[in-house]
Amino acid sequence: MGSNQDIMHNFARQEINRFFSTYDGWTITPMPEAGGYDREFVAERIISGNRESKKVLVSFEKCVNKEKIEGLRSRVTGPYGQVQQSEVLVIVPQNSDTACVPPDVRLSYMNSFSFEGDELAWTKKPIQKSGDEKAKSKVEA
Repeated sequence: MGSNQDIMHNFARQEINRFFSTYDGWTITPMPEAGGYDREFVAERIISGNRESKKVLVSFEKCVNKEKIEGLRSRVTGPYGQVQQSEVLVIVPQNSDTACVPPDVRLSYMNSFSFEGDELAWTKKPIQKSGDEKAKSKVEA
């Protein structure tokens, strides 16, 4: 079971990299694990002398946990006493119940996972046919 969790988190990391590219100066740091498959990350960069910080929740649950979102939305005091408020991004599988996600929280759906009923399923990429296979399928039709 542990190896499945690592694979799922690798896919979650790929989803985060779609939004926060290292080429744009983003550094992605995982927050301490609270247990379960859900993971929290902090994406930070310094741009024009200002620190930009985003908190990311990757949830594999059918219904997103509202308490986790509220925990991420809390304000953080910086090293010099300044109050920092981060933007929150929630990444969930396709067909998840997102009714409890507040409207000011950015929401995105994973390309890798979706819910089929109540079951979490890995969404595979469609197989692309090569030129020879396309020609053969046209001839057979």
